Amino acid sequence: MLIRLLPFVRVGAHNYLMKMLNHITNLLQRFEGITARSLMMCAAIWAFSAQNVRAETITVFAASSLRDALHDIAGDYESVTGTTVVLVFAASSAVARQVAQGAPADAVLLADKDWADWLLAEGAVSSVSPFSTNRLVVVGREGSAISDVSDLIANLGNERIAMAQVEAVPAGRYGKAALITLGVWRSLEHQVVQAGNVRAALRFVERGDARFGIGYASDLVALTDLSELYSFPPDTHPEIIYSGAQVTPTGADFMSYIQSVEAQNTLAHWGFEALEVQQ
Repeated sequence: MLIRLLPFVRVGAHNYLMKMLNHITNLLQRFEGITARSLMMCAAIWAFSAQNVRAETITVFAASSLRDALHDIAGDYESVTGTTVVLVFAASSAVARQVAQGAPADAVLLADKDWADWLLAEGAVSSVSPFSTNRLVVVGREGSAISDVSDLIANLGNERIAMAQVEAVPAGRYGKAALITLGVWRSLEHQVVQAGNVRAALRFVERGDARFGIGYASDLVALTDLSELYSFPPDTHPEIIYSGAQVTPTGADFMSYIQSVEAQNTLAHWGFEALEVQQ
């Protein structure tokens, strides 16, 4: 699969199809007595060709926390359909804004329902579908399990705790909400170092630039140097609901595949959980 944005794919396909149409038109002009039936047949052939060219590649914009699972899901989808999947990753907030501004996405997958609903309200998508959930955890490179937040504060000392941006990125918003609910946000706020997405935040912990980090349980499957030290109770933060939508008709089939048993098993392998777990 291609892990980069290739807007020229559509441009090239469009140019190719326009040349095909012009070529057909020139041929028809050479023949007198062309029948309406023949003209309709030619138009149908061109439309079918246009659909096939567009379907050869789909672009999926997705939340950074889906990176590893989506690599595998996209690879399986390519094997089944023969369609190349272009993956573009960023924080859900950035992804949603890019799609709303017309970025060439066929499908979009976000780490919470709020940004998906925002896309719906903006008219960028016509419907949204939840497809997975996750657990919010405190992670570290080493150390014993933390039984409660008082242990978190005691073990943190004067060091840093890394989080995704607390006002925009889902993992950051969930983390701030949990710390507020537990009554320790004001005590820890000045020690928080924020990153553009949850993976970037946990890299601070990997490098030793922060003692602890707040992220998803699924992140630990890929970041093997980190360990789960504490799991936030689900009622301390908004429910984590990964949601997605097709942006173009081309993305409809991929969105259906995300709900398939195969894709759901892949998500489970990478630490995500079925929605029924928390509902």
